[in-house]
Amino acid sequence: MGRIHAAACANPIRRRGPRLRARQAGAIAIMCAASLIIIIGFLALALDLSQLYNRKMELQNAADSVALAAAHELNGTGAGITKALQHASDRFSAPPPGAVTYQYGNRTLNWSADAVMFGETPAGPWLGAEEARTRPERLLYVNVDTDRLPGNHGDIATMFVQIFFNARATSTNASAIAGRSGLRVTPLGICAMRDEAHRDHGGELEEYGFRRGVGYNLLDLDRSAATTGRTFVVNPLAGGAPITNAATIAPFVCTGTMAMTRLTGPGSVTVSSPFPLASLYHHLNSRFGLYNATTAPCDARTAPSDANVMAYNHNGGSLWMLVQPQAQAAKLLISDGRRWTIAGPDQAPAGTTAAEFGPLWSYARAVPYSAYQSGQPEPAAGYATFGTSAWSTLYAPGRPATSSTTPYPADAAMPTPYLQTSGSFFGNPPNNNKFVRHRRVLNLPLLACPVVGNSATVLGIGRFFMTTPATSASLYGEFAGLIPEQSLGTHVVLYP
Repeated sequence: MGRIHAAACANPIRRRGPRLRARQAGAIAIMCAASLIIIIGFLALALDLSQLYNRKMELQNAADSVALAAAHELNGTGAGITKALQHASDRFSAPPPGAVTYQYGNRTLNWSADAVMFGETPAGPWLGAEEARTRPERLLYVNVDTDRLPGNHGDIATMFVQIFFNARATSTNASAIAGRSGLRVTPLGICAMRDEAHRDHGGELEEYGFRRGVGYNLLDLDRSAATTGRTFVVNPLAGGAPITNAATIAPFVCTGTMAMTRLTGPGSVTVSSPFPLASLYHHLNSRFGLYNATTAPCDARTAPSDANVMAYNHNGGSLWMLVQPQAQAAKLLISDGRRWTIAGPDQAPAGTTAAEFGPLWSYARAVPYSAYQSGQPEPAAGYATFGTSAWSTLYAPGRPATSSTTPYPADAAMPTPYLQTSGSFFGNPPNNNKFVRHRRVLNLPLLACPVVGNSATVLGIGRFFMTTPATSASLYGEFAGLIPEQSLGTHVVLYP
């Protein structure tokens, strides 16, 4: 009986087996079909999203390259704005592979100046091209937005994105901000000798009390009748505390740069005094191709020498001077409440001799005041200059003169001793050393003095040519004029 019951129970199971397997197979088929639809959907969605991502990257690359091209041209002038727009436009019309493209390089973007805007800071506010041209002085940053370009460059013909997301997900755009990251200014501050940026000094252009072509002992100047001159470390890092450690400032002295984008104008900079020349003169002398082997203060790759390293020493190196100068700079004079030189007053003191003016015009020549036009930047080729025949009136009563055996250069293409490429006024840089023209020029902040505490106002940037290598106690510079801060930008970078 037990065997019959067991068989009876077993037989029905064997009879229902095929139907059960059929039902299971059907269920699996339905599940597979549903899964396949979902998988295909996600694959299509992934394809749509990859198209959006690629288009975003294409537009971002375009915005980045246009912003960088435009930002390189900004120099604080209306001409700079125009050049920036032209270079941006050129990126759109350039032949492949230089043109900005999208859709995997198959289509080019349409240009419009509306896509480029200009600002004083990486955060804006932003001005359009026409408004920017009317007040370009501090506009040194560019904002490029592909949404402001004509055409629907960011639109993607998607299949599944719009099912899962809003229709706006089928369009993308990109923007980029570019501008300078620093200034080609050496962080050594000195006092401006006068408050006026431009002044008529007996028919000659004088700038903040300095005269072009005249040498100054940069350690021996002050806006007071002090017993010593005063120098300053201008903190090269925006918003930082005063720097007293020479090792911290050394790299900036080597390269002649500051990691900040503004010095002049409203606000102040952080300073400390004095400038530690005894610890840093080797770094300044990299401009002559002199690299101290013991301390190796500068790297020739980032701090190259000048193309002409001839030292124009007062006692034998200034061969164009008829009378040998008695010192490397114009003679010290304390008058009118200033510690300056005999070249400072409108008339040099009675009894001044030719030798007391020091070497003249080794790098720059004096400029007639009539060449200066108020409100207008100095021409790219420079102002018209005086000839050496004017020395007798410019530097009276000393009246220096040029040598008859090695006279001052008369070639218009090489009008000063420094610009020579051979001969008595030229010195080759060290072998195998990288060199750059005008590296001996120090762009220095001119401060409003007296300076109280650790805060100072920068009135302008003065160019000073190192006539000879510095020592632990001396730094001589020949004044070569003011230079707009806007033209001293270093590397142009993209900002987040």
